[in-house]
Amino acid sequence: MAVMYGSQNVDEKYLPILEPNLYYNPVMVPGVTFTDKYEKGPAGQIYIHKISTTAVAPGKPGRDFTDTAVSDALIPIQLNNNFQRSYKIYGVQAAAVDFAVAEEALATAVAECREGWMRSAIACLAHEGFAAAATEAITPDNVKSDIIATRKEIVKKKGRANVVLCTPDFYGIVLEAAGKDFTPVMNDRIADTGNVGKWLGMTFVEANGATGSISYYDHAGTQQTADLSQVQYAMYYHEALSIVSNFELARIIDSERFAGSLAQVEMNVGYRVSNGDLAAVRSLAG
Repeated sequence: MAVMYGSQNVDEKYLPILEPNLYYNPVMVPGVTFTDKYEKGPAGQIYIHKISTTAVAPGKPGRDFTDTAVSDALIPIQLNNNFQRSYKIYGVQAAAVDFAVAEEALATAVAECREGWMRSAIACLAHEGFAAAATEAITPDNVKSDIIATRKEIVKKKGRANVVLCTPDFYGIVLEAAGKDFTPVMNDRIADTGNVGKWLGMTFVEANGATGSISYYDHAGTQQTADLSQVQYAMYYHEALSIVSNFELARIIDSERFAGSLAQVEMNVGYRVSNGDLAAVRSLAG
């Protein structure tokens, strides 16, 4: 449609600079919020040995050893979550615009697959962790005691926690509460950055992708769906959440079916909370 300035037609221009798309925060970082240490060579399914253990009771001095046979359990991780995106770019389209369509399509495909990969990891954590005992509403006045109570549950199971993955609502409460304590350096940092970072010995991470219902395939090949509508946070030890990959692809190829190219991305991964006692999921009642 022509644009008129008075009685004069004026030029129109489509800029080669694109408006960036928005994606959920990339919260899955190896060695920080999950582990990829079990990624060892080609396989469609891997098994992790876990040695059985029992605390030793005391006896009287001057006695012989009693032999106990070593036993273990196997923890399977099936690499059965496949993420794909393929964008079709007709050559005539690419020739008619002033930006690199194929490269932008590939970058978009990568971001979309990574976002799905990250959300399915959150779903695995929410589904395979244990439910924290508390279910009442969380406020700035009780948030600190709530976090400590959930941590106690993990410690009493012989575990430890170093990450708290937060929904935006809960993270906002933590921001408000963490700044109330009289710790000037920490208060100044929180006020300047809006980032809690470490608090109460754990790293707090805001996961705005922890929303709605998210699906993933578990170690038995069953599709599971985690409803995060009432979840407030997941507290866990980062090595309890395993993400293992056996295939990643990103390419732009000429198509044999039409005059143009395909921007394609594929990722194949497996998810597992290897020890559910190390991951507590705090939800609200209802």
